[in-house]
Amino acid sequence: MKLFSKISALGAVLVLSTAFATADTVSIGSYGALVGNGGAALGTTPDNTPVMYGGANTYNIGSGSAWTPAVGNSSWVSFDPNSGPTGGNVDPNSMYTYTTTFNVTGGVYGGFLTVMADDTTNVLLNGVEIIPAGALGGNGHCADGTPNCTTPFTVDLTGITLNAGLNTLTFNVDQTNFVYQGLDFAGSFSSVPEPSTLLLLGTGLMGSAGALLRRMKASSLK
Repeated sequence: MKLFSKISALGAVLVLSTAFATADTVSIGSYGALVGNGGAALGTTPDNTPVMYGGANTYNIGSGSAWTPAVGNSSWVSFDPNSGPTGGNVDPNSMYTYTTTFNVTGGVYGGFLTVMADDTTNVLLNGVEIIPAGALGGNGHCADGTPNCTTPFTVDLTGITLNAGLNTLTFNVDQTNFVYQGLDFAGSFSSVPEPSTLLLLGTGLMGSAGALLRRMKASSLK
């Protein structure tokens, strides 16, 4: 009986380890298309394409003292290499739309996304808004409400469904009161195994454990 309990425990461990080993995980972050995988702030290569502005390339830009430094493995980006606090350009008031894409096996995922923008931005995943834009308010140098350029805004995306293959994130950066304009984001998605899949896997492993136990007993009787 003790042996069977040990084998049962081993089966449970194998179920969990197999589930985690086969999990589909992607890491995403903002980085300019014209400078490879980001700038000095980027520690590892994200699994998404460089951030694009329409059909145009983008650049890494500095945060200076006005913006909070880029989060995670990311970089502040813009279509204008001089649009940030360290550049000095004034970008006209407008809505600036940036996109990035990533590939996954598809299904239900857990994860998070952290975003900052000047002045603010909303975020759409495959055309569906998952983060609304922040409140502009007095708008001294970025939005009063998050997402803004000084307070990283993080949303929990547990239970979100991703397409098999290509997925697209869209950021509509709202620029008002002129001066700086830019976007920063970082996040991660990990697939969530379906309970039925784990049950089938566990049943198979337990069946194998039972067969092994019977063989061991038969061998001991010889």
